[in-house]
Parts: sequence; C-alpha cells; structure tokens
Amino acid sequence: MHTPSTRILSALAYDCGIEDYDPTDPVCLELVDALTLAEHARPVVGEPGPLERARQRARERRRRKAVPAWFSAEDLIAAPWETAEQRFL
Repeated sequence: MHTPSTRILSALAYDCGIEDYDPTDPVCLELVDALTLAEHARPVVGEPGPLERARQRARERRRRKAVPAWFSAEDLIAAPWETAEQRFL
C-alpha cells in the first residue's frame, strides 16, 4: 500500500467521523485502525446491473447472427456435372 498524503488522510478522517485528527500529528490511532480495516477490504461483487445485462444480451445476439466457422459458400455452388436432383436429394 502506498503512503497516503495528508489530504487523503484528512478526507478519510472526515469520512470516518474522527474529530480529533490533526494532520501535523504523526499518529492518530483511530485513523490507523480505519486504514488497517481498509487495507484488508475486498470488493463486493454482486449481480450485473441492467446495462451490463443488456450488453451481454447484445453480445449473444451478435454471436448467434455470425456466420458459423464450418460454413463455406463454395458448398452452395454446384459443380458443372451435378444436377439438382443429385445434389439436394
């Protein structure tokens, strides 16, 4: 963890409700406790929001509309010696 500036420490003390914080004081135990808790915090991952769900649906639609890898346009072209009955029946 990098060393936070006095501005960041002041903002954190204000957010935590620490009224006796003095930026010139080297150690404020309440602020040290708050920083220790913040250091071990992990992000909360929830369900995707409506915008992300819409993006996922659009991504899936684009995948379904794409031409499959196994498709070849040359398969649709008949050879000169083939008749329609031979080819499609």
